[in-house]
Amino acid sequence: MLQSHWKSGMVAVALTVCLACLFLVGNEAEAAIGTSDSPLFSLNSRWASSVDGQGDLPRVDRLGGSYPNPFNPLTRIKFELAHATAVDLRIYDMQGRLVRVLLTNEMVEPGVHEAEWDGRDHRGASVAAGVYLYQLVTDSFSGSRRMTLVK
Repeated sequence: MLQSHWKSGMVAVALTVCLACLFLVGNEAEAAIGTSDSPLFSLNSRWASSVDGQGDLPRVDRLGGSYPNPFNPLTRIKFELAHATAVDLRIYDMQGRLVRVLLTNEMVEPGVHEAEWDGRDHRGASVAAGVYLYQLVTDSFSGSRRMTLVK
């Protein structure tokens, strides 16, 4: 709840933190103080907020969607890391066969990252159109999602 009062030509802003301040965006809760053009401070259930200008870091490891999906010939796979960790990112076909390794035991710093897949297998050959799985594995997280290659 945001209330403003005029006193001697100045605006005094009283902020009351309550559940009414939270609003849902997708599956995530957010609260913001300030205007949409110039927020003074924001909270997001997925991010650790920063007020010192160093930027925001994810609170947990997370595998995002691929974009575009469906794709041809290239897609980008987004993932977020809360801490520096060794990362494996692999592509599988729907029969569970390994198609391509994008990252293997690679140390990656915390933050938001993207990896590209060009629709090719480990030999460099174009793969068939269809549904593929991508899997991210770290020391504290494992997740997989689907993507579709169209030709």
